[in-house]
Amino acid sequence: MFRKFLALCLIGCLLCGSALASERPSYITQYTNGSREEKRIAVTIDDWYEPEMLPDFLDVANEFGCKLTLYPIGINVRPKEGPAWQRAIDEGHEIGNHSNTHKNLEKAGRDTILAQLNNMEKRLEEALGHPHIMNTVRYPFGAGRFNGTRGAFAKAVFDAGYSHVALWDIDSTDAREILKKVENGSIILLHGRKKDLRTLKAILPELQSRGYEMVTISDLLHIRPEENKDM
Repeated sequence: MFRKFLALCLIGCLLCGSALASERPSYITQYTNGSREEKRIAVTIDDWYEPEMLPDFLDVANEFGCKLTLYPIGINVRPKEGPAWQRAIDEGHEIGNHSNTHKNLEKAGRDTILAQLNNMEKRLEEALGHPHIMNTVRYPFGAGRFNGTRGAFAKAVFDAGYSHVALWDIDSTDAREILKKVENGSIILLHGRKKDLRTLKAILPELQSRGYEMVTISDLLHIRPEENKDM
């Protein structure tokens, strides 16, 4: 009888703990796509190990009415390309946080996560000459996407100033594959390099002809700047 009582108590504690965990707030929201009901997509460009190519990407995007979302890592945001990053902002493109050194954050501690995201902000501020609010973060390699939205990892991302995590549903440099997979709400992942510039040139005319509105991540996901931290 006593053993049954202990067993019931244990089950009760477990159920109570599970209920409490489910009631914790979600610190962040993760997105792999936007609304499938709207004929809108986002083209995102990561890393930027060839930052000198940014003007070429902007020229192509502007030619076809595409608003890019750029996810550079901090060490690739150099002051000498500051005018190009400012041009991107002025022309209606968006910049998001992709960490400072492209470190895998999945198993990183709180201090490392904060440093990676905050140091990227500092690099961008140095290049632009002024602070700039970024609405979204993208984990390097997408690592951390399975860490959940309520635990210590998510809390660290939130405390760094980010509540919106932008992932993707199309990751390819093959133009035919991209055009085959694209649908309403798609988030396309490319990288800031020559190979991907060729891909961008190949897909944008077709995406435009299909009637897609090519918008920034924030526009696709209806994110307002005031939902994130103040500078």
